[in-house]
Amino acid sequence: MLLDLHCHSTYSDGTCSPKSLIKKAKNLGLKYFSITDHDTINAQPEAIEYSKQLNLNYIPGVEINAEFPTLMDILGYNIDINNDYLLNILNTIFEKRIERNRLMIELLKEEGFNIDIEDLEGVSLHTIGRPHIARMLLKKGYGTSVSQIINTYLTRGKKCYVERFKFSPKKTIKAIKKAGGIAVLAHPRKLRLSKIQVETLLNELKDYGLDGVEAFHYSSDPEYTNFLIDLARKLGLLITAGSDFHGTNKPFVSLGVFVEDFILQDTINYFITKY
Repeated sequence: MLLDLHCHSTYSDGTCSPKSLIKKAKNLGLKYFSITDHDTINAQPEAIEYSKQLNLNYIPGVEINAEFPTLMDILGYNIDINNDYLLNILNTIFEKRIERNRLMIELLKEEGFNIDIEDLEGVSLHTIGRPHIARMLLKKGYGTSVSQIINTYLTRGKKCYVERFKFSPKKTIKAIKKAGGIAVLAHPRKLRLSKIQVETLLNELKDYGLDGVEAFHYSSDPEYTNFLIDLARKLGLLITAGSDFHGTNKPFVSLGVFVEDFILQDTINYFITKY
């Protein structure tokens, strides 16, 4: 089965519009597809409508960053995009993100960079973050690449970094469930935990309502993917797969993930019943 349940559009930090992503997914022959922009569902109406026109099995999605010592993202699928509780959560994150961007811009100006918050107007359809700031600096002639600028100035511990506002995993999962969605832990390998710690964490998140784990992701090698598959089955969690495609912002990642049908059959059956 070729599918992709994790990718990003121009409404967050991807470089492809929702329509172009849907068209790519259709042309590639993806059986199931989801756009999971960071902390926003603004792409969903367009994606849902265009998917219907192309007869593509589309699953509305979102990726929300939750509070954790390292990077933790919770994916939400089959969400009601008009749910007030979820919309309020996402709106709070959006307002806090604007505040964070202003603070990072001020810190960069103190370091001598010629950049203003107005420079970021129009660079994203909704969510603006560190990649957009770094790209603007690169455009102005600073640094050698987006990643170099981020790693030098905009990473935790560096002079111009400001911590992102996050809700707790419990509240994040609650928001997804309130919207009738399916909550999935994204790319566990990125948490940099031992396997025992991952199992402990998944048990805790399951108590909050977590439904599944993203076992297929570019950050996981085959051995780690198999570990996650076995762990998900042990804990009674769904298994999902996503490329984490960002267009040219992650040129090493291609759209679409190949997975043997039987591995994801329970997940697909569950998703279909939630349509």
